[in-house]
Parts: sequence; structure tokens; C-alpha cells
Amino acid sequence: MQKIPFHIISGFLGSGKTTFLKRIIEQYSSEKKIGIIQNEFGPINIDGAELKKSGHDFNLLEINNGSVFCVCLLGDFVRSLKKFIDEYQPDIVIIEASGLSDTTSISEVISAGSLAEKIYLASNWCVVDALNFAKVGLMRQRVSHQIRMADIVVINKTDLVKNGLDSIREEIKKNNPFAEIIETTFCTMDFELGNSAIDKFYFGEIKTMPRPEINSMVIKSGRKMSRDALAQFLNEWAPKAYRIKGFVNLKEGKTAAVQCTLSSVEIIEIKDAFHPTELIALSDQFTLREWNRSFKELS
Repeated sequence: MQKIPFHIISGFLGSGKTTFLKRIIEQYSSEKKIGIIQNEFGPINIDGAELKKSGHDFNLLEINNGSVFCVCLLGDFVRSLKKFIDEYQPDIVIIEASGLSDTTSISEVISAGSLAEKIYLASNWCVVDALNFAKVGLMRQRVSHQIRMADIVVINKTDLVKNGLDSIREEIKKNNPFAEIIETTFCTMDFELGNSAIDKFYFGEIKTMPRPEINSMVIKSGRKMSRDALAQFLNEWAPKAYRIKGFVNLKEGKTAAVQCTLSSVEIIEIKDAFHPTELIALSDQFTLREWNRSFKELS
């Protein structure tokens, strides 16, 4: 069975994640078998009921009454997702994460164990509510973390904001200097659910080549690296990866945002910010064990 691309949609409560899902269903349901996972903290999934009214064809797995990434539900989630994939065999799987989800933990879960044989992390989207971005209060840390780990940040509800979009863009870039930013109303946009680094190579000029057996993997660590060691680490592994991205805690007392795409290595030191080391890689040429061992040797 060929591995299935897995896409994460995160964002704080009311930002427009379900609306974004509707747009995806509208665009892709006629050409792809879509599997959708919705995770809500409440006992009833109102958003799931709303999606079902769309009239489009998709399969839905609902996980209610808590985060799927707390220990008490994690085993059930893994079993449910494996059964869901085996039963429906979707072409793509999308999770609408709860507003409080840690998306790095999502990446870890799907990149380990038996799920890693079925799916790989293809993209991570974060939907931001332009009107209420400054009002998240105590949830600021979680929202910032979702932005940090996103590939693409969608600033939604821009029609409701007369001033302040510049400051939102600045805040996003401060948290994630490599994120692509798209501004929308009602999540209406042109988009592709693919992995640009992989699709560009395998489905661009060389269309006859099959998609490789991609592994997605995550390193989360309290270890620190020197900037020179980080450059050595990335230059060793970037040529073997389609993408490496994330944040590394430096021994020099700073944090580095990193992004590598097909041998291109970018390192940006972030001022006035502390982030634990969180790295995500996509590759068909090395394993998490090899990658993690190299990281530990250099840190």
C-alpha cells in the first residue's frame, strides 16, 4: 500500500478551520477520496454535522470529548485512524485539529509505529483569525506554537479588519520566518494540497517517476547545539531530505529557525525568543534512528 499524504489544519477557536475544510472538499472531492478527522473537546461535533451538509463526498472520523493527543485517548486514536484508513483507503487524509492542539505532537504520532507505514506528513496549515488575533489572551503560547510549526499561515477574515494586518504579518514572521502567508476572506483562495518539494521533483518535469516511500520524522529535544554544529548537521542531512524545518535551541543562547529544501539550507537566528528544539524531516533516504543519533552526537 502506497503511503497516504496527511495534512494538518490548525488554528484557534473560530478562526475558520471548518470553512477551510469545506473549500478543500469543494475543490478535491470529485477527483480524490478524502478522509477527514475532526477532533473536538466537547461531546458533540457541531462542525462535523456542518460538513456533512455540504453534499460532497468524503469520509469523516470524529474524535470528541478531549484531545486525541492526551495519553488517555492516544491509543484509541491510533487504532481508530488505522481502521479508518484500511476501511476507506483515502487518497489524502486531513485532520482539523482542535484549537488547543500541539501540532508537533500530531506529527510525532503519525511518524512513529504502525501509522508511519500508512501515512506521512505532507503539509501543516494554520488558520489565523485576523479580527481576534490580538485577543487570544492566555492561549497566546499555543497559537504561537501552531504558527511556528506551520508551512502555510492563512490570515482569514481580513474583510473585518481595517487596520492591523501589518502587525499580524509581522507577528507571524517573527514566530515563523519561513512560513508562506495567504490572506483570505471565508478561506477563499487558490491552493494545492501537496508537498511542493516532493511534487516539484516527482510530478514536474519527471512525471514518469513514481512517488517514493516517504518517511516523515520528528525530533523534540531539550539539547542545545552550537550554530556551527547545526550547520554541519543540516548540511549532512539536507541533501538526503525533501524538507527539513523547525527550530533549534542554540548553545549561544539564541534560537535558530531552519528550513532545508532539496539541499538548500537556511538558518535564521530569532531575537528575543526561546523555543525548544523541534525538527521535522521528510525523506526516503534515512530513518529517524539515524537522524536522531547524528543530532545527539553533535549536540
